Amino acid sequence: MLAVRRKGYVLVGVLLILLAVTGVAHSLLVMTRSEFFASRARWDRLTRRLAAEMGLKVASRTLTGTDSLSWGEWVPSGSAAVPPRARYETRVVRLSREVFLILAEGSLETEPGRDRQVGIFWAMDPVARYADAWAILESGRPAQMDAGGAVDPTRLRDTPAPWPETSCSRFSPDLDTLFHSGLPRQGELHEDPRAGIRETMGSGGREPLLPSLGLLGHDALIKGSDLHVSGSVSPGPVQRLGRCATSSPSNWGAPLDAAHPCAEYKPVVTSEGSLVVNGGRGQGILLITGDATFRSAAHFYGLVLVAGDLEMTGESVIEGLVRVRGSVFLGARSRIVGSACAAMSALDAAERLRELVPIPQSAWPDTH
Repeated sequence: MLAVRRKGYVLVGVLLILLAVTGVAHSLLVMTRSEFFASRARWDRLTRRLAAEMGLKVASRTLTGTDSLSWGEWVPSGSAAVPPRARYETRVVRLSREVFLILAEGSLETEPGRDRQVGIFWAMDPVARYADAWAILESGRPAQMDAGGAVDPTRLRDTPAPWPETSCSRFSPDLDTLFHSGLPRQGELHEDPRAGIRETMGSGGREPLLPSLGLLGHDALIKGSDLHVSGSVSPGPVQRLGRCATSSPSNWGAPLDAAHPCAEYKPVVTSEGSLVVNGGRGQGILLITGDATFRSAAHFYGLVLVAGDLEMTGESVIEGLVRVRGSVFLGARSRIVGSACAAMSALDAAERLRELVPIPQSAWPDTH
């Protein structure tokens, strides 16, 4: 009888142990399932966030036609599937001439919920850059001129000869608005050889730095260059087999020949060091990290940025806008002819300088 009771106690003990083990196993199973679903939820959130970030990056790199965007109006900019189950959608709104807000949302095809990423970007606008600093010549030190040398503001609104009148027609409404605010009109200030000069450009410090264009500093400007030159150059249009030879370092477009294959070619040309432009002609944007010298009958149309000093002699002419960190000397027959059209056309053609630049969140306005 006692043996039977002992067997019963053992059986009850075994059942209790099995029950405890089953409870532990069940608890572990519940915990495992909970962890699985929690991990899956975190993975889904991460996937949606990564999809949204990808959408933001793709939109900022591929957004084109910013001039056509209406201010304050949301415009869809794209959507795409991101393997395995995610997709993103992006929209963009123009906040000002140069500031854009991009909203990207990431989602999963089979799960609810969205993740949103927002970015604010800056893109160089020709009219805004001109309006920001409309002086024909801006330099770090007072400009020196021989008798006959001048900064000419009388053709600031004109289309440079012999360009067709339609060259800058799309800028006309903006120019009318700007000049209506009191900027020089044709014929005004024509007796003052220093008209249109502003001596506020700071020095570049120990290392010569190019004058900036909005948020585009020294390194960004050089990175956006089309051509690199050095030493002495006599630019002129170059064509091969009826096409513009854009790889030639001396080919800076054909500003005086509307029928030439290079008539619309306005490159961004960089000289990392001093440069002598010894005659010739060209157009576009000229970046010189050292000193710049224009000799003989050198003729350039567009925007010139110089980190050092600028010297112009002979019958050299720059038509457009000039920004110089150092000093400026104009010889007896050399001239800087103000031309909003030439400068804005060069900026408009510089596609690599018009890419969107992210504005850090630390610089965003505080709306709280």
